Amino acid sequence: MAIGSTARKILWARSSDVCAFPDCDQQLTVNLHDDGSKSLEAAGIPLGEEAHIISGSKGGPRYDALYPPEKVDTYENLILLCPTHHRLIDKKGGAGFTVETLRKIKSDHELSQRSQKTSQQKRNEEIELRTIALIEAWANKADLDRWESLIWKLNVPIQRLKEDEIANLTQLGEWAMTRSWPPAYPEVARSFDNYSSVLCDTINHIRKSFEPIEGRDDIWEIYREYKHRLLSQEGYDAALKDFEYRSDVLCELSLELTKAANFVCAAVRSELDPLFRFEEGVLPHRVGDGVFSNTYTREEYGNTELDQTRPYPGNKAIEERVRKQGGASR
Repeated sequence: MAIGSTARKILWARSSDVCAFPDCDQQLTVNLHDDGSKSLEAAGIPLGEEAHIISGSKGGPRYDALYPPEKVDTYENLILLCPTHHRLIDKKGGAGFTVETLRKIKSDHELSQRSQKTSQQKRNEEIELRTIALIEAWANKADLDRWESLIWKLNVPIQRLKEDEIANLTQLGEWAMTRSWPPAYPEVARSFDNYSSVLCDTINHIRKSFEPIEGRDDIWEIYREYKHRLLSQEGYDAALKDFEYRSDVLCELSLELTKAANFVCAAVRSELDPLFRFEEGVLPHRVGDGVFSNTYTREEYGNTELDQTRPYPGNKAIEERVRKQGGASR
């Protein structure tokens, strides 16, 4: 488990980007774990460290075998410190600072910082924290950590989905469509409007084109009439062409869905959290049969697309693209 965006945002916001150790007051810069942050550190700019009050590693500072593992990387178990004081509290296995001492240091610091904020600053902070919590909920619902698995299923020669996967996509589409985003984050709102549009078109295409495979109500695939009915050569050719067309449209929609999800991630990094999925990088688009071919591509909107209010061109344009290309872009 890693520190999530919500926990990180709450920690930095309530600490006001200042080291929590008494009388330190060191202003801290977010550590992106990249070459740029290394350059800042080399130049003497203090980078903030999200220190654990109770270590998650056996033998680590203040390790407690009874502390729930799922709480190790949560806000309640983190304290923002400068590198010097992080080393100090962890010296000799953390023997000099108890869990209770560190929790009081953190509480006192955050109360002090809050007392210096105006009512408007407090309201803005609350909106920001609730927004990032919604973003993290989306990341979990969309299963971004397993993105390539879903996209690959929409690109293989015979596309198949479990019934519960289709149900989960449908629920995600309804959730995304009904979200209301604060006006303070216009790019986040625009990116989610775009993402919701692509996702809804993808779900509608799946529901119009898929049927349960014979003998397995829990597995769905694009209906292949030429496999289930005795047809004339002309009818067979027409049925095969229809299957290929529906398959190619789904492939193209998966491409657009990857672009749309990466657009959301970029908007979140721009307006809310520069560390959001920073280490994971962009969501990959996976194409291939998993045996003879397996290709990953980076799919993001270009400047021309981003100049549009909604970069996604819509389902009709996707269908026209497939007809014009004579197939999908894979």
